[in-house]
Amino acid sequence: MKEILNYAKYWYIFLITIVVSIGIAYLYLQIKTPQYSITSTMLIQDDKAGDGMLKGTAFSDLQMFKTAKTVENEIEVLRSKDLLYKVLKTLSFETNYSVKRTLGTEVLYGETLPVKIMTYKLVHPAFAKKLSLTIKDDERFVWEDNGKRIIYRFNQLISLPGYTIRVEKGPAFKAEKDPIDIKFNNLKSLSEAYSVSILSVAPTVKDGNTILLSLTDAVPQRGIDFLNALIEAYNLQDINNKSIMARNTIKFIDNRLKYLTEDLDVVERDVENYKRQNRVTNISADAQIALQNSGDYTQQLANSEVQLNLIRSLESYINQPDNGFGLVPSTLGLKDLTLNDLINKYNNLQMERQQLLRTANDKNPLVVNISDQLANLKVSMRENLRNIKRALLVERNNLNSMSSMLESKVRQVPVIERGLLERSREQSVKQSLYHYLLQKREETELSMSAMMPTSQVVDKPASTNMPVSPKGQLIYLCSLILGAVIPVGFIYCKDKLSTTVKDVTELDLIPGARVLGELSHKGKRETIVVGKGSRTTISELFRYIRNNLHFLNKGMQNQVLLVTSTVKGEGKTFFSINLGITLSLTDKKVCMLEFDLRKPDLLNGLKLDFDKGLSDFLISDKVNLDDIIHPSNISPNLSVIGCGPMPENPAELLLGHRLHLLFELLRKKFDYIIVDTSPVGQVADAFSLAGYADASIYLVRYNYTNKFQLKILQDICENNRFNNPLIVFNDIKETKQSYGYGYGKHVYS
Repeated sequence: MKEILNYAKYWYIFLITIVVSIGIAYLYLQIKTPQYSITSTMLIQDDKAGDGMLKGTAFSDLQMFKTAKTVENEIEVLRSKDLLYKVLKTLSFETNYSVKRTLGTEVLYGETLPVKIMTYKLVHPAFAKKLSLTIKDDERFVWEDNGKRIIYRFNQLISLPGYTIRVEKGPAFKAEKDPIDIKFNNLKSLSEAYSVSILSVAPTVKDGNTILLSLTDAVPQRGIDFLNALIEAYNLQDINNKSIMARNTIKFIDNRLKYLTEDLDVVERDVENYKRQNRVTNISADAQIALQNSGDYTQQLANSEVQLNLIRSLESYINQPDNGFGLVPSTLGLKDLTLNDLINKYNNLQMERQQLLRTANDKNPLVVNISDQLANLKVSMRENLRNIKRALLVERNNLNSMSSMLESKVRQVPVIERGLLERSREQSVKQSLYHYLLQKREETELSMSAMMPTSQVVDKPASTNMPVSPKGQLIYLCSLILGAVIPVGFIYCKDKLSTTVKDVTELDLIPGARVLGELSHKGKRETIVVGKGSRTTISELFRYIRNNLHFLNKGMQNQVLLVTSTVKGEGKTFFSINLGITLSLTDKKVCMLEFDLRKPDLLNGLKLDFDKGLSDFLISDKVNLDDIIHPSNISPNLSVIGCGPMPENPAELLLGHRLHLLFELLRKKFDYIIVDTSPVGQVADAFSLAGYADASIYLVRYNYTNKFQLKILQDICENNRFNNPLIVFNDIKETKQSYGYGYGKHVYS
């Protein structure tokens, strides 16, 4: 609570710093150009089988269009400087437009552009130039190049050192009258900046196929246009790569078809000549016909052999003598009509002769006539059989020849077929390859008209409604905190870095030290602040100190009180005078001793002047105690002993035997003896008097006593160099006072 009150007294500083910091935050937000976040999500499909093109494209069965895509590789493609350069060039990012407003700068883009600059040439000096454009009227404008102002007309070609441009009217031509600042960008450097820091490309999840594209821009629409153009350029590049592959494939196929056409023509001519030479059209059909004809000829040859055998049998039968008048066997197997007629006549005459011989003998003219006829018929049959036999032999020879020829032809079929197969195989291979390439060429032509990118936009580019930088709420919060922290830090550092004592708690760190009380601040010219009937704060504090002298040392006599401090100016004389007055108000006899033999000030504070004093008593045995005791003229119970003439050797004087006598006599004569002695931090006189004191009161002054000088007090307490050391914290400002009166280390309100 005390710490809070310590800071609360500076409430006006807190209010000022908070108001100033919030004001600075407001101005910063007004001046600082807000940045918006633009994001988009893409899905990268793994085109392992070339599905980015149609699956039926040329050689897709051989996976010639296989493009195994990975997210890591595509991230690098999207961040490639060449691709980013194309996008920036397409969007004309080589020119920036801005207008200075009352607070900050407004970036112009798209529909807010009063003018548009078409660039034809940009070289390095143009990127560092300070350029501006001011619209003069509907036809003219003022172009300022590094302070040089020139008037041009719109759509006029401007060629100056470092650049060649043409200025056109923009969508917001009528709206802008302020000078427009122009800045040319080096697209190579800008693309590198986008690649390294501005554009962020990262997978949304680990091992996933989705990519998050994000960037920040002062103009949300510009960022959206950039991401849209980047995605479009990426897809177009993907399609172009596949189109190049497809066109190269078609070119390769056309070249192969050209050579295949020539090779196929040669092979087909070779097959044609081979068939012509071997007199075949369809070798399988020809072989089947030849085999069938060979069977027919074999059958005919067999029939011919049968007939020859019949002829031979007939000849043998006819030529046998014992068969002169026998019947000739039937010739059913022979197809010669003449022979059949002769045999029938012969057999009929034989039967007629046999019938006649049953009734007549062989000499009978009828029988003889029939016998002659039979002999003539037999001669005719023999002649006819020879003719038939010769015809059959000729036929058999012809059949044998034809059968042999057909059998030879059939036997040659495998050889011809093998030769034709060899030629046909080559023809078939080249013909199949020709048809395959022709088909793939058509498929590739079809695929080029239906080519699709392998990426897919999941979320279209979009910007946030609130700017991501600067964050207004965060800045206001930080300014509020900063406005509160600065005074806290200032006050804390002021207290901690201060070399003077500013809080009574710092005295608690001294072992064995007890605080007798605290005294508030007094007026500059006030010496006596205590009087009979006085009710001021400081007078009440002296009365509480008087009471504390009894409570802090119960059962012990505090008759002789030694008052000292570290250095001069800490208020020991002031305290001695007012403590003496306070004690005298209780009808106690009090005597104040001005024992500061070097720079006495007690009598001056009381506005008294005496000739004789302590130095006289200590030096001369002739001086009595009553000679140096004087009334204070303030209280009848208060007496004063002055310093007397300044001694040459005060330290040695305090070691004389008269000092003991002095205190012995004073103890008998007064109830309280207050010894105002020299500061212990400057001279050692107080230590010479310490043995005669019942209690030693050490004055520490607020914002005056040095903290390092408290080591003297610490040494006194640790080594018991003073009897019953008590501390009085003097000259506390009102803001540091407790809300009550000190009672030892306790406070009563």
